[in-house]
Amino acid sequence: ILFLALFVGPKPLAQVAVEENNGQILATISNKPVLHYQAQTINPPTGVDPIYARSGFIHPLYSPSGRILTDAFPLGHVHQHAVFNAWTRATFNHQVVDFWNQHKKLGTVVHQATGSITEDAFEVTLQQVSLKHGPAINEQWKVSIENSHPPFIIDLQIEQECATRDEVYLHPYHYGGFGLRGSAHWSPEDKAHYEGSMKVLTGDGLRDIEASNHTTPRWVAVYGTINGETAGFVVMDHPTNFRHPQPVRVHPRMPYFVFSPVVQGSFIIRPGFTYKSRYRIVTFDGEPDQERVETWYLDYVKE
Repeated sequence: ILFLALFVGPKPLAQVAVEENNGQILATISNKPVLHYQAQTINPPTGVDPIYARSGFIHPLYSPSGRILTDAFPLGHVHQHAVFNAWTRATFNHQVVDFWNQHKKLGTVVHQATGSITEDAFEVTLQQVSLKHGPAINEQWKVSIENSHPPFIIDLQIEQECATRDEVYLHPYHYGGFGLRGSAHWSPEDKAHYEGSMKVLTGDGLRDIEASNHTTPRWVAVYGTINGETAGFVVMDHPTNFRHPQPVRVHPRMPYFVFSPVVQGSFIIRPGFTYKSRYRIVTFDGEPDQERVETWYLDYVKE
């Protein structure tokens, strides 16, 4: 026994793998699923208006135990697509466009191309598109998965530039930006899956959903019951982001929230300018502990 104790080394790190398969980019850690990025266009459920077809989003997002934390075409709000990025009220080429609310038939977001794929990261190109005037914003995502044991840690770096010589004016609005739709098991509208409403914990210590809406926390954790057990994810707003800490829209009845700088006023994406944002997603099982999540956040900003 002493011999084994002397020669058994430290626990090996988990193994990250990223691969493209059938229009999806799949990330795993030690063969456990972490996320799927949807490069191909996914059609909405049968009987739903095909205007909701979408590509360029992450779903499913998994907890370390394998619970699916996101919903891609949720009942009642089919335009919300798990982990996604879309501006809501904008002006492009002298016309109002909404890239978020597809049912308005003004705009959408589409995957354009897959770039580099390494063992622990991938890069993709998306576009936010006016259905009348064509591409308005070219968007680059770099998604990195940390090589570690649970929790799962995912970093997103997003860059946006004008797709034409026309600027994109982003109007003040109460939501729009980096959005996340939580599990169907947290949605009261989804009677077949509902197990209890989404719970929230913010970096300011708030646990009341209505009180947390339009506050400016450094991070937001959401969690709830999925198949009888508690799981969730936390999203961290990087200090280099525009208007950090960004306001967060937390819906009082539906399991979604969004980091939304337009809550504090308009801004413009002009030709030659790159709008950059960075977020970290940490998925976990069990209930979040504020002190522990704050430690995760400090690790993120130190990096």
